[in-house]
Amino acid sequence: MKGDSMTFQLKSFDLSESWLLQLSADGVNWSDLVPLESSQDILGFGVKADRITLGIGNFEKAFFRAKKFSRHEEVKQKYLAALARWNESNYTSYSYSVNSNQGMISYEARYTVTDGEVTEVRTILAWPPFFEPPPSRTIEDWFATVASAIDQNAVVIDIDWNSELGYPESGYIDISKMIADEERGWRISEIIPLE
Repeated sequence: MKGDSMTFQLKSFDLSESWLLQLSADGVNWSDLVPLESSQDILGFGVKADRITLGIGNFEKAFFRAKKFSRHEEVKQKYLAALARWNESNYTSYSYSVNSNQGMISYEARYTVTDGEVTEVRTILAWPPFFEPPPSRTIEDWFATVASAIDQNAVVIDIDWNSELGYPESGYIDISKMIADEERGWRISEIIPLE
C-alpha cells in the first residue's frame, strides 16, 4: 500500500479461474470489493487500485484477501430449481428428440428411456455420417452435463430451462477459450411420457 493506492499480484496458473477481492475491518467479517480478472499477458493477476475506486474509505487498518468463486452461481441456483422440477415430474419412462453438436460432430436423434435407462436410440441425421448410434443420454445425463460445466467454472454456460418440466431445453457450453472444438450445443424437444 502506497499512499492511497494498493498494488498486488495473485499467482494463478489457471486462466479460467474467477476471484473476488474482499475487505475486512476485523479479519472476521468480509465484504466483496471487486472481481479480479485474469490476463494471458501476465502470470497471474496484476491489480492496482485506489481507495476511492475500491470504496474502502479511511480505515486505519484493513485486511484484504482474494477468494475464488464460481462465476455461475445464478446458473447453479436455476439448475437446482430445474432439477427439482424435473424430479417432481416423476418421468422415468419417456421418449424425446435432441439436436446436438459438439465441435465438428452434430446429430439429431430420438431416444426412448424406460425406467431411467436408454433402451433405444434412433439416429435421424448425423454429420459427418457415422455408423455407431449417438451416445446414450437420458434427461438426467443432460442435467449432468450442465452440472459438470458449473463445477469446471466454464467460460460460457447458457441454458434455457423448460418452464413446465424443468429439463435443459436448449443450451450452449464452452468449457475453455483455450481449447478448440469442445463447445457443445443442444436443443431437446418432444418429450412424451410412456405408459
